[in-house]
Amino acid sequence: HAEPRASSPTRACHKGTRAMDYDECDDGQVASDLPTFHVPLTTAEGAFDAAIEADGPGGAPGGGGDGEGSDMYVPDVIQKFVLFFHKQIKERNVNEIHFIYETTFNRLTDRFYKTSPWPTAEAIAPLVDEDPVFVMLYKELYYRHIYAKLQPTLDQRFESWENYGVIFDYLLSRPAAALAEAPLDLPNQWLWDILDEYVYQFQDFCRWRSRLKTKSMDEIDQLKENDQLYSAVTVLQTLEKLAEKARVVPWLEAVNAGKPEPEEVRNDPFAQSNLYRMLGCFALVGQLRVHCLLGDYRLALRCASAIDLGRRGVFTRVTACHIALCYYVGWAYLMMRRYVDATRTFSSILVYILRTKAYHSRSSQYDAIIKKNEQMYGALAVCLALCPQPGVDENVLAAMHDKFGDKVARMAKGDELAFEEVFSFGCPKFVSPCPPNYDDPAAEAGHQEAYRLQLRLFVREVRQQRLLPTVRSYLQLYTSIDVSKLASFLEVEPQVFHAHLQALKHKMHNPVWSGGPPLSGKTASASAEMNFYISGSVVHVTSTPATKRYGEYFIRHMTKFDEMAVALQKPAAKAQATTGAEAVAATAK
Repeated sequence: HAEPRASSPTRACHKGTRAMDYDECDDGQVASDLPTFHVPLTTAEGAFDAAIEADGPGGAPGGGGDGEGSDMYVPDVIQKFVLFFHKQIKERNVNEIHFIYETTFNRLTDRFYKTSPWPTAEAIAPLVDEDPVFVMLYKELYYRHIYAKLQPTLDQRFESWENYGVIFDYLLSRPAAALAEAPLDLPNQWLWDILDEYVYQFQDFCRWRSRLKTKSMDEIDQLKENDQLYSAVTVLQTLEKLAEKARVVPWLEAVNAGKPEPEEVRNDPFAQSNLYRMLGCFALVGQLRVHCLLGDYRLALRCASAIDLGRRGVFTRVTACHIALCYYVGWAYLMMRRYVDATRTFSSILVYILRTKAYHSRSSQYDAIIKKNEQMYGALAVCLALCPQPGVDENVLAAMHDKFGDKVARMAKGDELAFEEVFSFGCPKFVSPCPPNYDDPAAEAGHQEAYRLQLRLFVREVRQQRLLPTVRSYLQLYTSIDVSKLASFLEVEPQVFHAHLQALKHKMHNPVWSGGPPLSGKTASASAEMNFYISGSVVHVTSTPATKRYGEYFIRHMTKFDEMAVALQKPAAKAQATTGAEAVAATAK
């Protein structure tokens, strides 16, 4: 995929396993919060495992029966899987649905459909009595598998878009009475993945349609006729309607303020439904992401105004949602030149991933999490190059230097190419909401136009700060010094150096978030270690050295010592056990 999607099981929250400190389990834990690998196998699920093993090695099933190898052929093990899956959805057994979605479906995919699509919905529908709800959910998995493992055709792109329209129309048009009579429960992970994939397919289509040189005339004609498909306006309206349906904004505002739920939320059955509430919260993150892809960072943060980044809650229940929220908020801060807030946002989520890396390594989508993790390290390196900050976790800094050590050194010297390389690696895949000029397919495609625009804005900021790190390093050497003397160090006129000092003062003061909506903040100095003012022709510098923290250093080495002690004790214990066994054998003899 062009845009890595970090999907992973939710937090561990079960007897015998302690959840991560960053995201402790709530007392009101719901079944859909259970992680993939802690849901116990049922007898039926064990039967599926045996059937999969008995069906032979990997590859699409086929080669010996009527219809095998065709789109309408459904192997026996897949038929049993579909019937079992359908039964669990009808019975609203969220535990089993979660396990099937995260584990069984992936296992069957790896065994049978690694390089081919699943059976079509038309082949599956008779098995489930044409159940429209199950069919549309199955189609969502069917097309997502094609996007992930294969190359979708233009018709498949259109069909997938239409299926998402069916899903959201069903969710948004249901009356309250139908919600009580035929409720639908899905795991939080699946709900997040539906919206995440919806935005991803919009992003992928916008980039794909701009590459006109690779399109046939038939494809261009179809794109002309369907120019409203994958519209940015439609995507944003859908996400906004989902958030309004569940009334998540007033609910989140009440939660953040520590107040009881508003009456409008208590009396609305959709606002009390876990499915609609989670979809509404995830839709806010989806709006944030879409606006970042379009380059409207202020509106992106405004869409997330009801989200308190300093609180645990629904946004941290699904790890992929948590990572996406921090990544796009951090990127919006970065492009708005709020480097203090961007550094804080990136470092906090990187610390979380660093501490839970072993936990996430058991996820089937661990690679996607790591790739997004790498992007955030690149974004953090840019923030620290443009605005050095104290207090960043030592482990995060060490990992950042391991990954971008040479580029960090080049950026510190003002190397513009290094900034461009790290920006290109760490940025999201920007899109243009407007379709290209289909009447001139031979012209240069504009699929890179949105990226180039954001890059130009970023490079302009870098050029404005090219000499500022050098000016800052000179100021840190003195408590007071004449402007003309400092100007001589850079071999420029005093008036020019005075302009550099004004630019440094301007860049050092930015809004800094201290709580509440992400867009809020009070203007403060971005550098807590140094400040200066000019009196006449003399620059006076005040420095506040950062307090060194020794606790983390000792804790890290104590942990290493404990690991070494355990490693040394294992051979001794093994040798002792061997000696004891030999003694028992000798006595018996």
